[in-house]
Amino acid sequence: MTNVRLSEGIILVEVAGELDVYTAPSLRERFVDALGGDEVRLVVDLNGLDFLDSTGLGVLVGGLKRARARGGELIVVCSTERLLKIFRITGLTRVFRIVPDVASARALLVDRAALAAQPDPDAETIGWHWVPGRIYLSDERDHQAVADAAERVVEAFGLEFAHAFPPVVGSWFGEFLIRLKNSGQLPTKEEQFVKLSRALDLRLLDRQQAEVDAAQGAAVAGLIQSLSNTPRAIVQIGSVLLVKVDEVVVVRNLTQLELAHWERNPALFRDPAAALQELQQATSNGAGLEPAADAGEHETASSSRRSAD
Repeated sequence: MTNVRLSEGIILVEVAGELDVYTAPSLRERFVDALGGDEVRLVVDLNGLDFLDSTGLGVLVGGLKRARARGGELIVVCSTERLLKIFRITGLTRVFRIVPDVASARALLVDRAALAAQPDPDAETIGWHWVPGRIYLSDERDHQAVADAAERVVEAFGLEFAHAFPPVVGSWFGEFLIRLKNSGQLPTKEEQFVKLSRALDLRLLDRQQAEVDAAQGAAVAGLIQSLSNTPRAIVQIGSVLLVKVDEVVVVRNLTQLELAHWERNPALFRDPAAALQELQQATSNGAGLEPAADAGEHETASSSRRSAD
């Protein structure tokens, strides 16, 4: 990844190869460097990109927000249909200005009148139509059963898998884009994540609750059961995080501040032991966490064998 200063005070950020959980932090650093001076007009060229995952998308959105917070703009250059499909699925074609080549991006940024005449895409008013999902398994043998169980949970709570990125095998790591089946429906996805976190807690405690309907309860039980043969695992569905390390299972509905921290440290999603330590430490000392409001934070430690019974 390189930053190139163009004429008219525009900075070109060229991204090639893969933009994923491993390389996304480097792009975040490029954005910080590029926006550290006086110029806040960026062109991000993705035409050399072969692969993009949800972590990479999050960094792009963060760069856009950072640029606009300083009164600037970020234009995405992309002509690859495979990548454009991801932007369409997530609704980010309504957030980013996307053009096919660098020349078009420069022309748009130089012509301030033309830029101002275009509708102002705004992630905050449009709202997020997608959230990330991730599954890490230390043993890949049961990956299909776990993925299927996670999909049933997602569907039981009014959501759907919109897109699946190619998995990394050996130990197994898969990423997904999740969205509400009906973006205008109630409850909202945030409310659904509170209910999901509560349902997982109750299942781990072998308790029933009227607020969890039969389909949701069965889906949650199936997900926990699917992990019974996997020593270490992480399942993320939006803000809800389930971490399994041997016989300990922890569930937490992350606050927005915590989510931002995890997205800035994506290696945590592939290291259950470190993830468990992170969650337990955050719970024990509060470490500057954002107030939960109605986020419904819960943490449960339980035997996964007993939970699966």
